[in-house]
Amino acid sequence: MPQQPLTDRVQAVREVTSLFRVERFVYLAIIVVCLLVLIVLVVMAAQRGEMRTAEIVPMFGSGGVISVMTGRLLHMWNRAVDLLEQPANPDGGG
Repeated sequence: MPQQPLTDRVQAVREVTSLFRVERFVYLAIIVVCLLVLIVLVVMAAQRGEMRTAEIVPMFGSGGVISVMTGRLLHMWNRAVDLLEQPANPDGGG
């Protein structure tokens, strides 16, 4: 019977993702477009010599704008996995 709670959680994730399908695609499309524009602008500025290392590192570093934007692309996936990983009985009982 341990499969049943997992099946319920998988069904819940499917329902939530289908409910917010349009919003999810719009959100992802906006993030992808912004990310591509930002990367193109940074590369163009670097090629022209308008940006030095001091300006490029905050864009691509671990806390940089591009890193944060790519992290947001995975946010919905992380939430879905969190829902699946929840214990079957939150009270700790069998």
